[in-house]
Amino acid sequence: MSGIHLDLHEALAVLARLQADGEDQHRRHVATSPSFPIAAAGRDFADRGQAIAHMLQRVHNAGTLRIDAVRATADAGVAQVQVYGGVDKLGGAQLEATE
Repeated sequence: MSGIHLDLHEALAVLARLQADGEDQHRRHVATSPSFPIAAAGRDFADRGQAIAHMLQRVHNAGTLRIDAVRATADAGVAQVQVYGGVDKLGGAQLEATE
């Protein structure tokens, strides 16, 4: 025996919470977008204001990618736990059949 023990129900519950948190973060993140008025940099600094506005949008977009990565990881985790559970069940049934 490998000594591996995984509480499938607990693992899936934890991953479900991670999925829900990821969805909540995604919903809240995409509900807003950075807004930096170019004129806020000053009359003679429109180019700087434009650069700041673009930088803030890039940071926001990077945040979206990170949140999406967490969501994808949680989904993949659920799939892997389900595969593990299926293999474990099949292996257990085969062991019982040989007894």
